[in-house]
Amino acid sequence: MRRTRTSRWGAVFSIVLALVLATTAGCSSAEQQSTLKQAQQKGQLSVGSDTTYAPMEYVKDSTVTGFDVDIMNAIGDRLGIKCIVMPTAWEGIIAALQTGKFDALISSITITPEREKEVAFTIPYYRADMGILFNKTLHSIQGPADLAGLNVGVQVGTTGDQAASMIDGVKKLSKYPDIQLAIADLELGRIDAVVNDYPVCAFYAQNNTNLAVIRTAKIADLDLTQYYGIAVRTSDTDLKKALDNALTTIAADGVYDTIYARWFGGKPVFRPGDSIPSTQ
Repeated sequence: MRRTRTSRWGAVFSIVLALVLATTAGCSSAEQQSTLKQAQQKGQLSVGSDTTYAPMEYVKDSTVTGFDVDIMNAIGDRLGIKCIVMPTAWEGIIAALQTGKFDALISSITITPEREKEVAFTIPYYRADMGILFNKTLHSIQGPADLAGLNVGVQVGTTGDQAASMIDGVKKLSKYPDIQLAIADLELGRIDAVVNDYPVCAFYAQNNTNLAVIRTAKIADLDLTQYYGIAVRTSDTDLKKALDNALTTIAADGVYDTIYARWFGGKPVFRPGDSIPSTQ
């Protein structure tokens, strides 16, 4: 009887152990599954974006729209998945990607050596110079040097923030969590100018007759030409490759040009897959 009872409990233990191992193996397999595979299974990719950056990404009539949003939708079409662009604050956007809140980021993110230490970028999909936005009824600004003695607004943690900090003689550098707040203060006369990516400055200048924008490629002999990339976690090499391929495809088949013309008019001077000067 003792042998029978022992044998019976041994059999039960073996079954339980097998179930536990099977469950653990299943969990391990799910954990190891790549972000791309998971997105393909779910049929969607979550993409974080600071949607206060018109015309690149912003909210209109409760809908997220913009150039970057159209680019992600075109990529989703090529990958056979739906890209869900989700609003998030600029400050902490990379940390949100790293902790798994999003699968990727598209938010007019300039590719820089510092950011490349934290995330992996796709091939560049957009080239932008720096812009200076100002009230033309109050100031006549021809270049960065004319900002000396003025109160200049920037979005904190951006390349505009870095560029403005290098301009000699700026009276005050006012930093904002998003660019809409900076431009609102410019319109109210609380600051004298805004330094930010040119396409964003141009968008607001088109919608306010008192505002003017100039394009600048250099400040303090530093080349300010920027290239935007879609950011993914450094471990997501297959997702980066898929995004790169999709970007190259929409550049080759004319979809990129169509999206560009919708938001900016004309033809782009840079497309995904184009070579970048060695000085960049």
